[in-house]
Amino acid sequence: MPSDRESLEELPGVGRKTANVVLNTAFGQPTIAVDTHIFRVSNRTGIAKGKNVLEVERRLERLIPKEFLLDAHHWLILHGRYICVARKPKCPQCGISDLCEFKDKTPATT
Repeated sequence: MPSDRESLEELPGVGRKTANVVLNTAFGQPTIAVDTHIFRVSNRTGIAKGKNVLEVERRLERLIPKEFLLDAHHWLILHGRYICVARKPKCPQCGISDLCEFKDKTPATT
């Protein structure tokens, strides 16, 4: 099995995101596989704004401390799937709501 992004991307049906997932989970390389969840969370919160997934990936790789890079994309994906959801984010349940730059935050219900 190839263990570098370029050779993985030569395989049929494998793009950058899939190659990054394989490198991270199978080979323990500190890569960020930017999917729609990570793209949304990164742009909404202001953690790593970008017009496309490659911009977000590069910014996250620069900004996330090395000791967290191996797990960071898993945490961001889960946050995007369950808290910072697309249509109605659960801002009152979010641990970083006070730091988030998203202007249309979902208000807490009383």
